[in-house]
Amino acid sequence: MKNTLLRLAAIGLVVALAGTGCDRKPRLVPRSAADSLSSGEDSVAILARDASQQWESGQPDQAAAISARVVRARLAASASATNWGDRTRSLLDSLGIACEVAGSGSIAVVNLFSRAEPEGSAWPYFFWSEPDGVRLQPLEGRNMRLLDASTRGFEGAAAGDSAQLAVLWGRRAGAGLQPLLLTWHHARGGRWDLAQTLGPDSLGGTGSGQFDHQDLVTRTFRATPYFDECATCPHVLHERRFEWGPQGFTRVEDTIVASPYATFATFIGALVAGDRDTAQECVSDPSLVEFARRYEWHDASLGRWRVAPGTEANAPEMVFFRGRTDAFRVTFQPRGARWVVLGFESTTRSVE
Repeated sequence: MKNTLLRLAAIGLVVALAGTGCDRKPRLVPRSAADSLSSGEDSVAILARDASQQWESGQPDQAAAISARVVRARLAASASATNWGDRTRSLLDSLGIACEVAGSGSIAVVNLFSRAEPEGSAWPYFFWSEPDGVRLQPLEGRNMRLLDASTRGFEGAAAGDSAQLAVLWGRRAGAGLQPLLLTWHHARGGRWDLAQTLGPDSLGGTGSGQFDHQDLVTRTFRATPYFDECATCPHVLHERRFEWGPQGFTRVEDTIVASPYATFATFIGALVAGDRDTAQECVSDPSLVEFARRYEWHDASLGRWRVAPGTEANAPEMVFFRGRTDAFRVTFQPRGARWVVLGFESTTRSVE
């Protein structure tokens, strides 16, 4: 009887265990959305750490490529299609990755470089949206500074068939940065093809610039005839405006930025050229033209001009040196939107 009861109890236990589904057969359970997101975040975090390590270990090519993948993943994971420039800058800053960023809406141009070599190589990338998601493409313009970027032809958040990208770079030169404009057009397959290049010869030499809606505005300078100018000296600045038309950027304006220094340089150039009309436009009183000729300012063989050290371009009084011995104190006054020479006198060079 006792054995019978034991057998019945054992059978009941087996049945009870079977009823609870407690078997060892593996089952495939779909991951929840939360699990999937967590895994995605982990993979991006791993990429971010890898990028930082590559930068620190002196592997900038690999570091830049991985950093670009991190940016793309973060942008793709966000529901927002705006402020890509600010979000990208904040992301890379939080990771300790050096960058220059330009962009708005759902586009961003990112220039990556090593914090250990801020004036060294740089790796530019463009991020934009296609119907199938966020894309990235390396851009021409490596090893330059990113100054500004602009786009047109985007349909909502995505690049349309007629979309174009324009980027203003700064190329390092002896006297400073020389602006370089590159434009791309959206091509088949979602790539961007180079369409136009404007270098320092077109943009005006050394200086900077920025986009104003669909126009590009640059402020640049070149060496001034009859003057010696250091990198930090005043310069005659030209402001050029380029209109973004169907055939690319075309110059529509070129004006001299008004300053006392620009007025004096124009005055000397007109005297040397014998252009009395232009010379008279630079002075408050026409008699100053003849007075300048008595000082032989029209004779370029007497030496080149240079401004006294520490002089600002907009100072209403300046001291100019000519050749080895001459020095002149020149005063200016504003007249409308420009400056004119009010007077001048010979002085000593003790300020040199």
